[in-house]
Amino acid sequence: MNRFQQVYAILTSLLLISGCASTARFPDNPPLVVAKPIETTYSTDSTIVLMTLSGGGNRASAFAYGVMEALHQTPLTTLPNAASLLDKVDIISAVSGGSIIAAYYGLYGEQLFKTFRNDFIEKNVRDEIRQRLLSLDNLSRLSSTTFGSGDILDEYFREKLFGEHTLSELFDNQGPVVIINATDLFKGSRFGFTPELFSLICSDSDHFPVARAVAASSAVPLIFTPIVLNNRAGSCGYPIPEWVQIGLTEKHTNPRRYRLAKTWNRYLNQPAHPYIHLLDGGLADNLGLRAMVDQIVIHDGLNDAKQRKVVEQAKRIVLIEIDAAARLPSEWEKSPDHPPQSVILDAASTTPLSNYNFETKAYLHSQMGPWLKENGAGPCQDKTRCQPELYIIEINLEESPGQIDGEPLSTIPTDFNLPKQAAQRLIDAGQQQLLNHPEFKRLLKDIYAEQVGFK
Repeated sequence: MNRFQQVYAILTSLLLISGCASTARFPDNPPLVVAKPIETTYSTDSTIVLMTLSGGGNRASAFAYGVMEALHQTPLTTLPNAASLLDKVDIISAVSGGSIIAAYYGLYGEQLFKTFRNDFIEKNVRDEIRQRLLSLDNLSRLSSTTFGSGDILDEYFREKLFGEHTLSELFDNQGPVVIINATDLFKGSRFGFTPELFSLICSDSDHFPVARAVAASSAVPLIFTPIVLNNRAGSCGYPIPEWVQIGLTEKHTNPRRYRLAKTWNRYLNQPAHPYIHLLDGGLADNLGLRAMVDQIVIHDGLNDAKQRKVVEQAKRIVLIEIDAAARLPSEWEKSPDHPPQSVILDAASTTPLSNYNFETKAYLHSQMGPWLKENGAGPCQDKTRCQPELYIIEINLEESPGQIDGEPLSTIPTDFNLPKQAAQRLIDAGQQQLLNHPEFKRLLKDIYAEQVGFK
């Protein structure tokens, strides 16, 4: 526990002891009175681009900004005013620090490159939030057992970044679909802020603030309290998804889908789970990849005609993974002394997460090819292949040669503040890694060759 956390805990404890505990309560998620059918829009473009953004505070946002800026500066044709490769991105799945820039781009589009650096990346957000937490008015509210520092983070994001824009705006076909991911604390599973899951818990995504979803995704444990949602499953007439019903029967034949279906089914047992406590999305998946993995798990072996048509029509599918995960500093490995508890806690959480990240990547990469082949069966458009070309572009901060104060960029702490000059170096690192990636070069070569009739 750092000094700020100690002071904060002492002050809120004094308020409780003195009998001044507040009755403040977290803002409610609006109920969905009558569930509407979920209309899924499938891309009919020849190139489908999927992008995932990892967690890592301002470090992750800056690194992702560099990659997105490079995509924005890459035209798809030589014609004037041509669309960029960033315009082709269909889905962005993001967690924690990555969710902040993903939501910003999902709401404001190209304005990202005019205002986001000043609005977030280069701002000392940490100290601004700290001042809010220590203000007398907020200390009183924070003494409540139903209002916490996570709600203050939500208020900050509303005032400074997202206003009252709602979750449905990230799914309105005006840009890429943006999936913000948090972690359900007591289920240990990914919670995606999607229309499907909101319909399942009978909550209205048309009136749920984007800022609150991003706060949940960014709520680092022990610093921020969970974002709490009311679960009203069963009150709006939403039918149980077919894949959940099938998955619950597949404990031995399809254990991955069974486990996912079991998690969704727990929400349907509303009396036993009336509240949902959400924290940092990185606790369940620090890469944002689980949303993609879950789609493969859900549709494995199911006859989804619309999805099959998308795969049949696509000529290429591109997966861009932006991983800004932190690297543990090595100075303690040079000493026989016992490291402090804070260092032990950091290592104990970072190392397993790194191993889990590796396994998630390996599973997704191994399954995408077979899944595309299965769903792409049918007449071959050009009589040479029946499935799209697959491009997997991994952008990893740990592989960047850039440094700050003599240390790798990946050792920059996960925080809402960056050291001087770090922002530009992180942005440059993201740009260069994308532009130099062999799969990215192959993608551009194939796209441009197709335009002049060579492919």
